[in-house]
Amino acid sequence: MSDTERQAALAAVRGALAQASATATPIAPAASTTAETVRPPPPPGAGSTAAPDMAPETVRPPAVPTGLRASAHYATADTVRPPAPPPGSAPGERPSEADPLVGTTVAGAYLITRLLGEGGMGRVYETHHTRIPGKRFALKTLHPELSQQPTVLARFQREAEAAASIKSPHVVEIYDVSRLNDGRPCIIAEYLDGQGLGELLAASGGRLPVGTAVRIVREVCDGIAAAHAAGIVHRDIKPENIFLAGDPACPTVKILDFGISKTSEPSALTRTGMVLGTPAYMAPEQAKGEDIDLRADVYAVGAVLYHALTGQRPFERSDPTAMLLAVMTEEPPAPRSLNPEIPPALELVVQRAMAKDRENRHASMSELASDLAPYEEAVAPGQMPLSTRSSVVIGRPYALSQAFGLPASHASEAYLTRQMVFLSASLGLGWLGAGLVSSLAGLARAVRGDAAALSGQGAALLTFGILCAVFGVGLLGGFYVFRHIWRDDVRLNTLAPRLTTPVVLALVAYGAASLLVRLLEAVFLQRAVGVAWPVWDALLFLISVGAALAAAVFQWREQRR
Repeated sequence: MSDTERQAALAAVRGALAQASATATPIAPAASTTAETVRPPPPPGAGSTAAPDMAPETVRPPAVPTGLRASAHYATADTVRPPAPPPGSAPGERPSEADPLVGTTVAGAYLITRLLGEGGMGRVYETHHTRIPGKRFALKTLHPELSQQPTVLARFQREAEAAASIKSPHVVEIYDVSRLNDGRPCIIAEYLDGQGLGELLAASGGRLPVGTAVRIVREVCDGIAAAHAAGIVHRDIKPENIFLAGDPACPTVKILDFGISKTSEPSALTRTGMVLGTPAYMAPEQAKGEDIDLRADVYAVGAVLYHALTGQRPFERSDPTAMLLAVMTEEPPAPRSLNPEIPPALELVVQRAMAKDRENRHASMSELASDLAPYEEAVAPGQMPLSTRSSVVIGRPYALSQAFGLPASHASEAYLTRQMVFLSASLGLGWLGAGLVSSLAGLARAVRGDAAALSGQGAALLTFGILCAVFGVGLLGGFYVFRHIWRDDVRLNTLAPRLTTPVVLALVAYGAASLLVRLLEAVFLQRAVGVAWPVWDALLFLISVGAALAAAVFQWREQRR
């Protein structure tokens, strides 16, 4: 990227951040993007602090002592832990601090029994139905100092409305909305027991087995697809907002936090120009503050899968501005460079979901889930699943192994694609250089009015000048491809047919036209000397150029359909 482009991108980041800060609290590092920073409840007398709207990562609370299951309960929006015990207490002992809400009843039906934990926006409590004591719920309410802020209240209401409108077993269920005795709003949601995906990744050393990661992400796809069907774009999909409930051996995914979701109806909370979300999992167009659609969620789900497979986020930067700039201008390391056990074709699926250009991503969550289906079961290192979805289509993975009739386990798609791109580029440069030399030499002979060949010095100068120009352009193009495309298998797969098809057709057209000229002059007209007519050299090259341009135009029109 040139300095001018980098400066322009940096200016876009700063402008978007300034726009966001004009309507929300200032950005500070080490806070959650959606005001959902998780921490254990403060000691007696300590106050709560509000988290800003956006920052590079969620702050993790101190480790929970042995005997307490970390992240045992999730409600909506907040990732919570069991409250931290006081210093000197035995493992598993609950804190003795008094909470004024514990023991009170909400709406005459929900008895608050204990504090589960808290986040940047509020606290989450366990509640029991007063008439059905065995029925448990999670009650979430705002911190007192935030309950007076209109923007926070609006997002709290949006969270409840958005989640309640989605019918999916993979979205946390909202049962009721009410108010506490002091007037603060609260949400009554289903009580979940399990752990968050972020906690599971931390406990697993950063990454999961291929089959496990894919199964979890496919359930995320199902839940987000239901949200999209309801006209809702989540905009903040990340491991902290993905909860694994129930049996640890086969948990059910629950998607949390619709507080900054975007609906089909215009809203000041989600207008174009505002940057909301978690930068590490944010789509480039979302980082720029542009209008977004469901493909922003496709990118985020791809980024979560990237993290689960590789053990690290796509981008690691120290501050929000650098993170947003990286999201907009850089490519993350190839997944297989971090974890060689990832099947090559699965790497293509991840990279396609995370394509910079939204047009190159999966068009829907259902399409992404379908592409992931073959990898849901555990895959042995170096092996490919029996069934794969790949085809030689513009903008889709270019399955060279299938094109050549090779077993997928014996050929790396990425390796073959790179070889094809390199070979096509080399042949194309050779054809262009030789064709220009031949046609210009022929035209020079025709202008001179004789069939005499160019002098040795003239031919050498002509050849040297043309080859320098052609290969100079080739070096510049190669540098661009190596820097921006070579490590991105999705973009490379898109480039391969666009480059290979015109070059092959140009060479075929040149060869076929040359054969036709020889047949016409030597066999039918019986004028062998006519083959040496200098104008033929230029005409043959122009025919091949026309074939290459026709192929390029056809591909361009197919892409725009």
